[in-house]
Amino acid sequence: MAQQFIVGLIVLAAALYVLWRYMPGRWRQGLGKVHPGLVQSPGCGASDGGCSSCGSCAAPSDAGAEKPVAMPVRRGSVSE
Repeated sequence: MAQQFIVGLIVLAAALYVLWRYMPGRWRQGLGKVHPGLVQSPGCGASDGGCSSCGSCAAPSDAGAEKPVAMPVRRGSVSE
């Protein structure tokens, strides 16, 4: 019985988080009267401007990126 109760609480918390995450920004502003922490935007992908609004999704730099290496082709090593 306790296991079902705990699972129910987890599912309820997940459902409330999904509702808050995709809630329009105007509605979230109204929650600021209840608790100031609820006004903050949940991050990239929200309905208040998408990923381009926060700037954290900038293109990664090529400083540590792997680069392809050209392999020399040996001719005549395979007998035909």
